[in-house]
Amino acid sequence: MSCLAQNPTQTIRGVVYDVITKKPLPGANIILIDKNRGVTSDLDGRFLLEKVEVGRYNLQVSFMGYEPLIIPELLVGSGREVVLDLGLEQSVSELEGIVVKATIRKDKPINSMATVSARTFSVEEARRYAGALDDPGRMAGNFAGVTPVAAHQNAIVVRGNAPKGLLWRLEGVDIPVPSHFSGSNIAGGGGLTMFSSQLLANSDFYTGAFPAEFGNASAGVFDMKLRNGNSQRHEYAFQVGVQGIEAAAEGPFKKNQGSSFLINYRYSTMALIFPLLPEVKGANELPIYQDLSFKIHLPTAKAGQFSIWGIGGLSESSMKGYNEVDEWIYPENRVKMKFNYNMGVAGITHTQGLTTKAHLRTTLALNSGQHKYKEESRLFEETPSVLHPLFYVESTEGMVTINSTLSIASSSRLSFKTGFDANLHFYSLNGDSRDFQTGDYGNFLSGDGACTVVKAFAQAKYSVTQNFYFNAGANVSWFELNNVLRVEPRLSASWQANPKNRLSVGYGNHSQIEPLFVYFVTKTNSQTGESYFPNMKLKRMGAHHFVLGYDFSPVQHLRIKVEPYYQYLYNVPVVVGEMYSMINFMSDWTFDKSLANEGEGQNIGIDVTLERFLKDRCYYLITSSLYKSEYTDGNGVKRKSRYSGGYVINLVGGKEWTIGGKNLLGINFKVAFFGPYWHQPVDIEETQLRGDIVYNEQMPFIYRHSTLETISDLTITYRINHMEASSVFALQVKNIIGKQYLGKKYNLQTQEVEDDFFTSPVPFVSYKIEF
Repeated sequence: MSCLAQNPTQTIRGVVYDVITKKPLPGANIILIDKNRGVTSDLDGRFLLEKVEVGRYNLQVSFMGYEPLIIPELLVGSGREVVLDLGLEQSVSELEGIVVKATIRKDKPINSMATVSARTFSVEEARRYAGALDDPGRMAGNFAGVTPVAAHQNAIVVRGNAPKGLLWRLEGVDIPVPSHFSGSNIAGGGGLTMFSSQLLANSDFYTGAFPAEFGNASAGVFDMKLRNGNSQRHEYAFQVGVQGIEAAAEGPFKKNQGSSFLINYRYSTMALIFPLLPEVKGANELPIYQDLSFKIHLPTAKAGQFSIWGIGGLSESSMKGYNEVDEWIYPENRVKMKFNYNMGVAGITHTQGLTTKAHLRTTLALNSGQHKYKEESRLFEETPSVLHPLFYVESTEGMVTINSTLSIASSSRLSFKTGFDANLHFYSLNGDSRDFQTGDYGNFLSGDGACTVVKAFAQAKYSVTQNFYFNAGANVSWFELNNVLRVEPRLSASWQANPKNRLSVGYGNHSQIEPLFVYFVTKTNSQTGESYFPNMKLKRMGAHHFVLGYDFSPVQHLRIKVEPYYQYLYNVPVVVGEMYSMINFMSDWTFDKSLANEGEGQNIGIDVTLERFLKDRCYYLITSSLYKSEYTDGNGVKRKSRYSGGYVINLVGGKEWTIGGKNLLGINFKVAFFGPYWHQPVDIEETQLRGDIVYNEQMPFIYRHSTLETISDLTITYRINHMEASSVFALQVKNIIGKQYLGKKYNLQTQEVEDDFFTSPVPFVSYKIEF
């Protein structure tokens, strides 16, 4: 009977290494603070803590000559082992004989070269935080300076910039937006991230003045990393829910060899669920998706470590419309539409320690993304079953990448990072659309071929003392289409005045190329009849980022951070003589504008974060931002941008309870208050002519339905720890209450313009078993 009363236990193991050189650290001390129990790492830096009772722990890692590290909120469940990669930074003061006290910095970015506007996030938070829906994109919406675009999308506005300005990276490689239905409503986001967050290792998110290694980004960077599979035992997980059916497996190819595999497959259940829901008149859109993710880790005795990894997904959304005229209430009711977004990324990465102070990482990767959008409409009541083409766009873009990064720790005070990134873009672009003025249907976009972007960077970090360091570096890049070489400096510094106060400053010059279809807009010379590409030589939009940061930690588990910032945008593509600017870009399947780099813009604001890390089973995160975004149009007139919402306040929190000594119940909430983005007024005459909403592009962004919108979310999880497995029940509800303005819609029957709102709660119920 005593055996039956025992709580389940699990193993915690991992490796401790130098964060710069990746050199293992033998003899490091690893202590479970809550249990006053510890071990030391072996000659390979590996450690093992066996028979740890399930629950949450704070784990401390220390090694002579290095900054101690505390891993807070570590969740130990019975279903799978806890495997940790623990990188430590060299300490200046330790070498001078001064004892450094470990402090909790759970938000501290993994990248040692990041100083301001950066933080890390964990996989466990992506599930626990309300509204995150296991989605990294939505998880980032909790951070200061980030505003959601809509409750039903994962696109985000970073400090007033358009979502297209966010750079997505995976395993150190630039990738297309990894979201199902990407670009369907807004460039830079989609419906759901294309791989499960359960495959992620801790990753970094940047909102400005990012380190020199990041190029081709003007707003922010999502730097994601895949974890390795378990190299000691096979583990499995199966999940079924409204989002999809998901299965995962990981384990060693051969025990005690260090190699491992990790694979996850997910298929949407929406196609099965939608027919069971009450029919909403006029709504007949059906989304379907599936994705596959994997990582294979292959260490060798002398040739370093290899990893083969990839993600891929297929997503499709279709709408049939109605042949019956009395069902034509809104334009979409008479439309037949099909949208596809298929994307895949695969790569092979090699890491090798060159000396005890140098480490080389090299990656060869290939990615490809394809958009297909076809729309036909029943234009005439006299022939309601006859479909007329409105537009068809097929865009295939891909990239072959080779990059390499060399990290050097010259001493405890000085470290370097340098590398290059060569991208060969290939593309095939074609688009046809209907001219509603003439009724003609023809080509507006075409092009195929290849172009090259080459980037190189160098950055150094120097610690003057243990409490003061600075970073200096530059990113150099060349874009073949306009044959322009850019040199972009990056500078930052940080001063830890005392254990409770830290002051930081950062500057970065950044740039980003436009979506490739912009460069391949096709025009016809009225005199010669020849086609030409007016945007082929566009310069890249540039952005100067200035950031000041102040961190205050009054007690161990509480953090306050304030970051005022200013961003100046230049070489912004605009339409000369008009109000159009790419700063305001959202989505446009029939884009055909001739652009010039004559625009400007600026974003100014302040971000504030108050965070209580999980302690005594309770946590909260309060972030707020006040900001203003402006642009100068093609007439030289300064105006408010589309994304100048003005403010955003996020209230996130939760509480956990231990049930029966081994199970965990969590209730988490989020409420977001934010200023909605702006719209152009409706062109009434053109709307009535077309029978669909047409916005007046010759008018600035002067209209929004209200000054306040809210999104409220709830997540309830219950983890049952069996002796050798875990079961997790989850209820995640997005937009419990709230009414979000989406724009205008045209009522075909009343011939009036109406407001369009998103008001539906989005519930996700799931059950997961890990064993």
